[in-house]
Amino acid sequence: MNKLRIFALLTILIFVFSSMISYSQPRIATDATGFTLSLSQPPSRIISLAPGNTEILFALGLNDKIVGVTTYCDEPLEALEKEKIGNVTEIDLEKILSLQPELILASSLTPDETILRLHELKLPVFTLKSETIEQVIEDITKVAVLTGVETTGLRLTEAMKEQVKKISDLTQSIPDHQKPVVLHIIWHDPIWTAGNNTFINEFITLAGGKNLAEDIQGYSTIDFEEILRRNPSIITVIENHGKNEENQLYQFVTTDNRLKTVDAVKNNRVYLIDSNLVSRPGPRVVTALQSFAQIIHPEIFGEYNIQK
Repeated sequence: MNKLRIFALLTILIFVFSSMISYSQPRIATDATGFTLSLSQPPSRIISLAPGNTEILFALGLNDKIVGVTTYCDEPLEALEKEKIGNVTEIDLEKILSLQPELILASSLTPDETILRLHELKLPVFTLKSETIEQVIEDITKVAVLTGVETTGLRLTEAMKEQVKKISDLTQSIPDHQKPVVLHIIWHDPIWTAGNNTFINEFITLAGGKNLAEDIQGYSTIDFEEILRRNPSIITVIENHGKNEENQLYQFVTTDNRLKTVDAVKNNRVYLIDSNLVSRPGPRVVTALQSFAQIIHPEIFGEYNIQK
């Protein structure tokens, strides 16, 4: 056996041995509640208790490991084929037990008492709670560690970081007077909007805009007088998922007499955006950011393709 073949064989043996050691090491991560979960090996049976968690699992290539999801988990379409364990706030504990999960991913939508009960049952539950793009990336990394797909997780998170950087690099030099005021409307009776400490605020800011409600904490109502006074040049509204022929919220904003003097309405800059896209803490947060960038600065990022 020549030296080259010996070297190749040793290289293969080292790789296999290293992989075996890595696979046999405990998978350890600390969740949003401060609970540290240790798994002896990557789980082969995973349950997701929220749509964002499900999207993370699919993005990490763990489709064949998912044994249960909620009725709201509809992205990607393959998620619809998975066993249902209830909705995001009411889960079927007996169903979960019957599926014999080796990892359960809870979320900020999961009631505290449900998480407590899962812990009492000695089930391997791990809670994800993200409020920023950076936290989403951190959560994806933790899930990748627990499930033994660190390489895939690194590729995914690096791609997400690069997308955010590309957008922020193009918007950070925009002077304040060229940053349009953006109002995001969630509901109309009364009008609800997204203020500080929300994904929406981060999307608008990174995309080179000013959130009209940046001085409002979280999600809150806002009156017509305040909207008229601040006069947004862009309004985004979430898309109904009843799939009506006409979107109710969009129709309200564009036809209500009280808003007809607002610049966004006068200049036909009212945009529909997928509510799931902008509200789920998962890998598509960078797609949501790209959508806001196109809406706010089409001269830089190109036209947004879901404008009504």
